[in-house]
Amino acid sequence: MVEVEPKTAPPRRIDVKVRQLVDDFLASHDGVITTAQALACGMSRSGIQRRVTSGAWIRLAVGVFLAANHLRTLRGRVRISTLTVSPEATLAGGAGAWWQELVDAFPPTISVVTDTWGRHPRTAGGTRVIHRVLDAQDISEVAGLRVTGVPLTVLEAAHEIGPKVLDDALLKKRVTLQELVAAHERYPRRPGAVAMATRLSALESGARSEAERRTVALFRGADIAGWVANETVCDHLADFVFDAEKVIVEIDGFSYHRDAKTFQRDRTKRNAWIAAGWIVLNFTWDDLTTRGDHVVAQVRAVIG
Repeated sequence: MVEVEPKTAPPRRIDVKVRQLVDDFLASHDGVITTAQALACGMSRSGIQRRVTSGAWIRLAVGVFLAANHLRTLRGRVRISTLTVSPEATLAGGAGAWWQELVDAFPPTISVVTDTWGRHPRTAGGTRVIHRVLDAQDISEVAGLRVTGVPLTVLEAAHEIGPKVLDDALLKKRVTLQELVAAHERYPRRPGAVAMATRLSALESGARSEAERRTVALFRGADIAGWVANETVCDHLADFVFDAEKVIVEIDGFSYHRDAKTFQRDRTKRNAWIAAGWIVLNFTWDDLTTRGDHVVAQVRAVIG
């Protein structure tokens, strides 16, 4: 008679390893985990259910869980909003800009893109669902979450929360104008696309900020020609230069772009230009937005 040794349970160290993998994952993903992610860490479906039954995990939607011992942070909220739409959903817009540190302020709405059509009854509050098929080059992964790439994120965030995000991304070299134009052309029917087409056209003219773009629009609308944007005069960069008339138009831009250092720099270059025989006109954001006719009249008066 052959004796058969009784089967023994797997060594306990495997369970410890899985537990550590899961705990590490939760720590790096703001306490949020999906079924697929838990299985990838080595958990079984019954193990997932035990954590839910015990109260260790809170089921937020089908296949999406929050560890009960993790605080609900803004980052966790973003993960939850995205994953409850779909495990393959993609964060976008202002929230996508915040996630990628393109903006500091948390947006009022979290925009999430999915190619799955239909209702999403378990979508987290404050979430806006966008149905769209994304090009592969417009999908990135940042901190373990799918998010639209920087060019598309900047375009949609500019529509949602204002053009400053576009200006800042360009000035900080987080994106190029060519990348923005290419992303815009891939989704010509998205909300805000018509206005963005005008904005991008103005950017291609050389204007660097929203204030400068409005100046371009004023000049073109009034048939004022002969200017060049962002040209160096006397070793200082000028916003708009009329070379033939020796006239420089400087735009102060948004008030929050101004500080003591900027103020001193602007005065230094203005003095250099005047000493070299140039006429310098300065206009503010308020001039451009509420007194456009006044701006046009003053420029015409000096260029003849």
